[in-house]
Amino acid sequence: MKVFISVDMEGVSGLVRWADVTPGTIDFELNRSLMTADANAAVEGAFNAGATEVIVEENHGVEDLCVLKMDEIDPRCRVVRGAGRPGSSTMAGLDETCDLVMLVGHHARAGSFPGIMAHTISYTEFSLVSLSGEPVGEADFFVRRAAELSIPVGLITGDQIVAEQVARLCPDLEQVVVKTALGRQAGDCIPPVRARAMIQEGASRSVQRAINQDLGVFEVSGPHEFEVTLRQPVNDAMADNLASLAEFKLLNNELVRVAADEIELGFRRVAYLGYARRAGATKY
Repeated sequence: MKVFISVDMEGVSGLVRWADVTPGTIDFELNRSLMTADANAAVEGAFNAGATEVIVEENHGVEDLCVLKMDEIDPRCRVVRGAGRPGSSTMAGLDETCDLVMLVGHHARAGSFPGIMAHTISYTEFSLVSLSGEPVGEADFFVRRAAELSIPVGLITGDQIVAEQVARLCPDLEQVVVKTALGRQAGDCIPPVRARAMIQEGASRSVQRAINQDLGVFEVSGPHEFEVTLRQPVNDAMADNLASLAEFKLLNNELVRVAADEIELGFRRVAYLGYARRAGATKY
């Protein structure tokens, strides 16, 4: 039983503000440890229930940050981290050899009030990302990518908003709500020690259900068409570049349609729009 655990930071137990997940702020080093501890709880639960291999994928600020504390992570797992990963940076390491996906510390999609720090890929760049007319977030991308590989998603941890969103796609999965969202930067939090026990138990149940083949797989089929609403208009150079690419269609100066045959490629193309605009890049 090979388990892939994607760990983000906004949904970690006890964290509620953008300052909590931003380098250089007063509690960031402490919060790195809290993120690592939530990851360890899922790893522990997975191994306790019969997992033979666990990969932890660091999903927070992948192009800029390495947040998990490697001297605190469970030594039995392997960790995928760093910029420039093959394919889609946030899905590197997830392949057909995996048997189960877990999403730990994830957050709700953009536009999800009162989801804590709700956004899709980049809060500063995108106000909304939709797929076939339905809003999607990073957790939705993971569910669909796992589905392309026929892998079930068995666990989601975070606030109640992201748990509800993922459960609509995967009604069989374990939901561990470690905080109740009260606003975009406010929550009613279960203390991390208790939250980690809940995560460990949820991870164990998830693995047991996967072993028993008691988890369904979301149905997905391509090709896919995304629409991305930008917070800032594209500049003329980027608009000219997008016009030359068949995969992108500029609908107006703040709305871009993106086409992809597979979810992983779609994620990478959507993310490119934000990175390119922020960096001033004009080439895909």
